[in-house]
Amino acid sequence: MQSLESALDALARLVKVLLGSDAVAASKLECGPGLSVLGVDITMCREGFQLRPSPGKVASWIDVLETASETRLLHRGPATKLAGKLSWGCSQLFKRIGRAMLRPIFDQKSKRDGRISAELACALSWWKRILEEGIAEMRPWNMVHTAPVHLFCDAAGRDAHLGAVCFIDGECHWTHMSTPTDILERFRYRQDSQIMGLELLAIALGMSTFGSMIRNRNVVIHSDNTGSEVRTAPCTRGFSVISFFIH
Repeated sequence: MQSLESALDALARLVKVLLGSDAVAASKLECGPGLSVLGVDITMCREGFQLRPSPGKVASWIDVLETASETRLLHRGPATKLAGKLSWGCSQLFKRIGRAMLRPIFDQKSKRDGRISAELACALSWWKRILEEGIAEMRPWNMVHTAPVHLFCDAAGRDAHLGAVCFIDGECHWTHMSTPTDILERFRYRQDSQIMGLELLAIALGMSTFGSMIRNRNVVIHSDNTGSEVRTAPCTRGFSVISFFIH
């Protein structure tokens, strides 16, 4: 414990030099494997460390989400502030995942009456659940240094068919399926047959099908849809997406 406290104290002094004397909460330096730096709680263990917004920040965000959901109103100012806070928060929790659920909140700043649409209500509900569950990415101390896995994903807009091919350690594996009807029913009608949504489903199909094989491996995702690049998180639990190629 004495070695741990000395290490934490050294880290805290370094952080204060770089970010200012108020960057680390004094109460977090008494004992235990935790620090709070600029509103981010750092939890360490043998495998790695996790970053989470401080409990106080999370509680205040949930209050805003609950109030908006109950009143069915979220005006421009609060919407802009909430979107900014959640954007900062998700960068600490799990890199870019959740960006798709930020867009309805950002869009709310252009709504004069502040009324909550079905899409925004879904986003608010999603964020409330994520924050309450306390999900956070485990960032390992030792990075994986293995040959990358190549995952090719594609979808057909006409018949909503999904497919994925995985190249790993000289082997080739593939999978395909038709998009379930209950999922297609949730899509809005678009002239492009919601191709970006289908492409994302193809990526999810590949990730889930080959999940046990690609766990703890660097994964290169190949797609022919630029929207998928923006909406796909660069890191998911158990494997890292190190590149994203658009063909």
